[in-house]
Parts: sequence; C-alpha cells; structure tokens
Amino acid sequence: MAKPIVAVTMGDPSGVGPEVVLKALAHPEVRKVCHPLILGDWGVLERTLRRKRRYPFSLVLWEEGEPIARSQGAIPILSLSSLSPQQSRPGHLSKAGGEASCRYIRAAAELVLAQVADAMATAPISKRALQLAGYRYPGHTELLAELTHAREVRMMLLGKSLKVVLVTVHLPLVEVARELTRKRVLATLELAHQSLRRFFGISRPRLAVAALNPHAGEEGIFGREEKRIILPAVEQAAKRGIQVKGPFPADSLFYQAVRGDYDAVVCMYHDQGLIPLKLLHFFGGVALTLGLPIIRTSVDHGTAYDIAGKDQADGSSMTEAIILAASLAQRKKGWRRA
Repeated sequence: MAKPIVAVTMGDPSGVGPEVVLKALAHPEVRKVCHPLILGDWGVLERTLRRKRRYPFSLVLWEEGEPIARSQGAIPILSLSSLSPQQSRPGHLSKAGGEASCRYIRAAAELVLAQVADAMATAPISKRALQLAGYRYPGHTELLAELTHAREVRMMLLGKSLKVVLVTVHLPLVEVARELTRKRVLATLELAHQSLRRFFGISRPRLAVAALNPHAGEEGIFGREEKRIILPAVEQAAKRGIQVKGPFPADSLFYQAVRGDYDAVVCMYHDQGLIPLKLLHFFGGVALTLGLPIIRTSVDHGTAYDIAGKDQADGSSMTEAIILAASLAQRKKGWRRA
C-alpha cells in the first residue's frame, strides 16, 4: 500500500514549531510511514537547520502539481511566506508570524480536502499572534471547523496510557459551568464513541465521564450540574447504544482509566483532562481533532517562546502526531476500499 502524504504545518515561526518539525522529520519512523510535506517558510527552516547539527535530509521547494513523494533524502516544502529574521526572531511573537501561521493551516486543510494530501499534522501556534493578525480564533480547532464546515468538533488528547476528550476547551474557568449543556455533553459522547470505533478500531468503546464539581456534586451540595446536565446526557447516550458511565469524581477516575477500565475519559474542561494527560505523557502526547471531515493531529504543547531557537525543544510530540496522522490515513484508505 502506498504511503500516505501528511501535510505538516510549521506553526508559529518564532516558536519551537520549526525546530520540532525538523526534529520529527529526522526520526526514521516518520519517513518510513509517510511522505511528509512541510507547509511553512523556506528561510525560517533554513535558518533553523543552520543552528543545529546536520539533519539526515535536505529541503526541496515544492509547487502544487508536482509529485510529493521524493527520495528519503529530500523533504518537500511549500513555502508560503518570506519572513525576515526580525519578523521570525525566536521567542518574539509578531503580527507577521500570526498571519503566516494561519496561512500554513489554511493551505494544509485545502490540500487534504482536495485529496492532494491524506492528513495534516500541526506544530504549535500563538493565539496572541493570531489575534494581532486579525484572526479571532481561540486556536486551530475553531479555524479548522470553519474551513471544513464541521458542525461539531472536539479535542481528544492521547498517549499510550490515557485518552481524554474535552467538552469545553479554551474558556476561563468561571465560564465553564455556563457553557455546559446537555446537548454539548451528548455531542461530545457521540463524537468520542464514533472516533474510538473508526480511528482506533474499538468495537464497543467504554467511556467514563468526569464530574464538574468535587465529589460529583455531593448530591447537590457542591453544585447541581451533574444532576441537571451531565447525568441526563449520559443517560441519553446510553439509550443510543453508547457504553458510558458517570459522572464520576475526577480525583479518582483517571486512576481507573489508566488501569484499563475505560477506553477514554470525557472531561468537562481543559485542565481537568490535560493535567493527568501531561503528567503521564508530557513528552509524546498528541492532540486529535474529532468531528472534522479530514484527519488532523497536533502536538500537545505550545510555542515555548522561552526556549525557541535554543535547540532545546523535544520533538517527540510532533513525531507522534505525524505518525498517528499517517496511521489514521492508512485506516481511512481501508474504509474507502471497504
């Protein structure tokens, strides 16, 4: 079977994105499982290459219409910006960088939608830089949902021991309870169930749901969201054939999930799921967007401006994101043939 083509976005030019992309592509497994295509900035990547020891590949400019599959020694790049060293200075966000990082994402999504590429894997972007460039998206997920006309999207974060799916993502904690609805929780359960079946081949996924409040609300003493919102959504999902339990107190649930009692945990807010995930998988964790008509994976870390340009960034999350994207693309090809 032909190897899938994975469009890899460079991320924010001033963050660790250029570095972790190059480190990931240096990993033999990445080049073994896919044909990567970088979407980014030729000059930024060349400057990043010069800051480090020799890589086992060279970069070659790619233009649409050309074949992407190259020899193992050459990685094609679609150069979509020409940022100066000042505009892409490591550790210093800029409006130009925000504009460029958005351009890479749009182009990658368009290539996958056009079936020129089979999947996309994204390096980290700066939400502040996006805003400086005039884009009001909280992150990749919302931008990709708009580009692909997806109605419901959710984030799954995963490592070898744990998978978590988030009902809400980038919200101030004070707003989380206001944003929770039965419909939103139910949609998350349905997306988690469908994605575990399609992406990971689990015929009957076992889902656990984390409560919002301490002690799952303690019969309403510490909050009523469990009784009013979460439990009715869980019961409705169960009636639709989804194997789901909860809501459970979050302080003990993740131990049970890691022990193997559940295939994924549905969490009510960002840090509820990300803290245990990153405790176990600080290096090598991956984000997967659920609900898109395309395959999109990502690193589970940010731009790390404090170490950008210092050759200190760990490339394992980017490596795993590309490998997962390639694996899911191969599975999707199997769906098309079936």
